[in-house]
Amino acid sequence: MNSNCNQNNHMGNIPNLGCCNRVCYGPTGPTGPQGPATITVGTVTTGAPGTPASVVNTGTPSQARLDFVIPQGATGATGPTGPTGATGPTGPTGATGPTGPTGPTGEIGPTGPTGATGPTGPTGETGPTGPTGATGPTGPAGEAGPTGPTGATGPTGPTGETGPAGPTGEAGPTGPTGATGPTGPTGPTGDVGATGAAPTLEIGTVTTGDPGTPASVTITPIA
Repeated sequence: MNSNCNQNNHMGNIPNLGCCNRVCYGPTGPTGPQGPATITVGTVTTGAPGTPASVVNTGTPSQARLDFVIPQGATGATGPTGPTGATGPTGPTGATGPTGPTGPTGEIGPTGPTGATGPTGPTGETGPTGPTGATGPTGPAGEAGPTGPTGATGPTGPTGETGPAGPTGEAGPTGPTGATGPTGPTGPTGDVGATGAAPTLEIGTVTTGDPGTPASVTITPIA
């Protein structure tokens, strides 16, 4: 306030009341209500189950910044299974992943039905001859075949050395007397000998021998 305002104050006996340039003003009024404050949410942290919740103002009273710590609630009971939703469209096929390790061999399942015989493939090249296997057991003798034609007589071999004489066998039976041969020519007359005793001749037994055996004559003296 300048001096002109002080000179124009006709109510100087009232504190804080005066006029200046034909404008009068009264005493200072009481402090008005606090204006609206700004509140912003800072961090929101999930606390451990069972811990208390907390809110901390990290700002100012007029520009509050609230950081919340909210404990995790206990796991609730499993709700009823909802209805199965409609099948969504098939997504694109993903890239093939790496081959996993081979699992253990499962049990052998039952033999399936025999399929139809496929066409015969072309004959492959003949492989090398394998080693001769062990001789198998002799099979049973087959029936005798017909006798073949007699072959030509081979040349006579050389005469072997004469073997040692065998022991003399027993005398065989006397063969039959053969037929009388023809009378030979008369020999020359010999010298007249001394007169001897008159001989007596008899024909004894005549036996037929086996076919092919030689004839024999035995002279047996008469007793």
